[in-house]
Amino acid sequence: MAMRSGILGSKSVVNGALSPLQIEVVRKLIPILRAGKWPIGGKISDAALAREFGISRTPVRQVLQFLAEKGLLAQTDNRGFVLVRVPTGDDRFEEVVPPSGMDMLYRQIMHARANGLIGSEASETELLEHFGTSRGVVRRTLMRLSAEGLAERRDGHGWRFAECLDNRQAVNESYAFRAIIECGAVMEDTFRVDMEMLLALESEQTALLNAPLASIEGSAWFEANARFHETVVSWANNRFLEQAIHRQNSLRRMTEYAEFAELSEAGVRKAARDHLAILEAIKSDDRKLASAILFRHLSRSSASGEARPARLGD
Repeated sequence: MAMRSGILGSKSVVNGALSPLQIEVVRKLIPILRAGKWPIGGKISDAALAREFGISRTPVRQVLQFLAEKGLLAQTDNRGFVLVRVPTGDDRFEEVVPPSGMDMLYRQIMHARANGLIGSEASETELLEHFGTSRGVVRRTLMRLSAEGLAERRDGHGWRFAECLDNRQAVNESYAFRAIIECGAVMEDTFRVDMEMLLALESEQTALLNAPLASIEGSAWFEANARFHETVVSWANNRFLEQAIHRQNSLRRMTEYAEFAELSEAGVRKAARDHLAILEAIKSDDRKLASAILFRHLSRSSASGEARPARLGD
């Protein structure tokens, strides 16, 4: 396959000043690359990423061109992209794309909610005073939380936050709900597998299975697992099932921000092996087996009563 260096197609990228949307895409994509979703030489689809991130292809393509300029990707003759190397800490992307004010407030609110530092309801003014930021940043952050099902607007300038998975009963109820949704999704008549996505999931989970534990970031671990479950449910082609599992992952993410998961090697390896077994059953068109493995997988996680809710990573 012939490859050439990236030609940046966005003036803002050429000038070295990424737009806020491009920065957000870079921040989402780097952990995915580090988690091993694609092997070296693997094709990276801008269309698939645009669907996953819920945005148009243009900013995704601009970011892929930016990463090609950084030497992580190479652009092929047919204007596609392949992975050349996995980003490391030496790339210092955290310095290139520092968190925005909205990203920082988003994390602060998630942390505060999960730790009981702010109540289930708050006004924009209260949040502004509590976190010492601007009203514009508060409003944009609340709109993001609203889009993720984590907050809803009340009368006036008030907001109500979603319940946290901060106790054993709530966690168990979440797992029971997910078992109904996810196992049912696999058995739907409308279930259709996207093989490119399946192979990408296999690559990512295999990388987690084999990677040294110290090299796995808590956030990357969480996102890889959330991506696995959301992707499998998406193959049922039912928007309401997708919305349900996305909201469950958002609720889990809120607790996750309180304290990154303390990863045990046994837990990481077992989850990855379960995920790979589910994918293998789906690939073999044995959806009953896939559903059974998935049910056992979620039931075992729920039964881990000695684990703290914030540390349940799957």
